[in-house]
Amino acid sequence: MTGGTAARDVEASEDFDEIADILTDAFRDTPVTSWMVPHGLPQRERYITGFMHAWVRFMVQHEGTALISPDRDAVVVWEPSERAAPLTAEEHEAFRADIVAATGPVAERCLTLMDLVDAHYPPDLPPHIHGALAAVRPGTTNRGAFLSLAVATLKHIHPRGLGVYCEGTSETSTALWERLGAKPIGPKIRVPQSDIALTPLFIHPDDIARHPAVSMLLSAPTTPTTSTTSTTGT
Repeated sequence: MTGGTAARDVEASEDFDEIADILTDAFRDTPVTSWMVPHGLPQRERYITGFMHAWVRFMVQHEGTALISPDRDAVVVWEPSERAAPLTAEEHEAFRADIVAATGPVAERCLTLMDLVDAHYPPDLPPHIHGALAAVRPGTTNRGAFLSLAVATLKHIHPRGLGVYCEGTSETSTALWERLGAKPIGPKIRVPQSDIALTPLFIHPDDIARHPAVSMLLSAPTTPTTSTTSTTGT
């Protein structure tokens, strides 16, 4: 797939049900999700989807962006490092209440994970987006699904001089981010009472500008369109 076709029909979506469904399929059996919502729990799928839905909805409704691939088989969700309207204490508490309502018996673990990520968020990075979630639905035959989202994301961050911060949730996801140019920063984030660790990663805006593939990818003739469908989370 060429750079031009990769970004052609990528959409900024607010269809939280569809986004949460893709994310649930992708993250269902990952170590972090398996710790957060243990296997064998009745209605496990419901709680995973509820968590994803609540998280993505919160990000998108507070200046974040969710992009979905043309074939509806991959998503990426990010939030800005600096919001035009900073979050209030009331908005933060409302989000926590939504997580509790959506995740029931595993709410404590879900909130523990969110608090852990927040507590270890680097305070001194240059302007960037937080790549909170990126996923391709298992079994997809579209090898360009993630590329289409990467191109669309690049079209957003490069002209604005933004970097990308993210947390690698497994060796596989960390390796993927590293192939995209991310570098580990700081110590791993240890999940309590487990052998799971998140890897904080950052792609500096200067490294993005110097990347040899950037000029080719930016030559793609189209950009993401905003979906009119209105209905959240790597």
